[in-house]
Amino acid sequence: MISLDPPDMHVKDTLTASCTGMQDLDLKKRLLARESDLSAAEKAYTDAAEHNGLYALALAAQAAEKHSPDPDGEQLRSLYSAGLVSRKNGRIKYDELKARAPFGRCLLCGNTEIGSLDHHLPKDSLPLYTICPANLVPACGKCNQVKGDRIGTTPSQRTLHPYYDRPGAAGRYLIADVPGWPVQFRIQPLPEWDAELSQRVAHHFRVFALAQRYAEFSISPLTSSQWIHQKIWRDGGPPALAAHLREDADQHASTHGPNAWDTALRYGLADSAWYLNHGINETP
Repeated sequence: MISLDPPDMHVKDTLTASCTGMQDLDLKKRLLARESDLSAAEKAYTDAAEHNGLYALALAAQAAEKHSPDPDGEQLRSLYSAGLVSRKNGRIKYDELKARAPFGRCLLCGNTEIGSLDHHLPKDSLPLYTICPANLVPACGKCNQVKGDRIGTTPSQRTLHPYYDRPGAAGRYLIADVPGWPVQFRIQPLPEWDAELSQRVAHHFRVFALAQRYAEFSISPLTSSQWIHQKIWRDGGPPALAAHLREDADQHASTHGPNAWDTALRYGLADSAWYLNHGINETP
């Protein structure tokens, strides 16, 4: 996962932009009149997210919606695709949210090209958050599809929210072991994590099949860089290659973060006795 600060954009902005150009003037007036409700829901969302209360908020909001459906629920859900995605002014806001992702990478898997915005809390059952910017996360098509409408059956069975969860703020938790090919990725909980966060990180890693996907992602950079690694190895042996890999990993961590999968890969290679001594000559 790639952590990112919440967007500065607010639901008032996405609502106004999504309604601009709407042909049904009565519907436009009705939706714009919901601004105070949407803004109140947005504040409740951000307050809850900042205090690890988003799961409880989601369950309460779902129960309330089921008991008393929002009269504009269907129109609010449609406003996402018909207004934010498709209308000119709405699309500008939509693209601004997508463009915030560093290096154009999906925030959920940390690698694949962004395809859309994922609703962290599902729009089908929670219409008040359908165009809430804090609920819209740049994601690749695969992650968006896999996540679907899941909220989690328990607090620990929630996927991470890239805007509010910071599991790697104090160190490296994504580890790549290289005892041979393929590379093996795993989570190593940090000492300051509580049990719930440890379970959530592991759940996120498992839901999006990141161990398998990162191993697949690794093949291309390994193949393209192996020739220079072999040259360094021939010229200076394992110590020279280890020093190069460590420097490369530190540099990559400074730009992409210590828990990017390709940062973990670099550190894994630098620490791999197998790779440094003879794996360098084996095709990934």
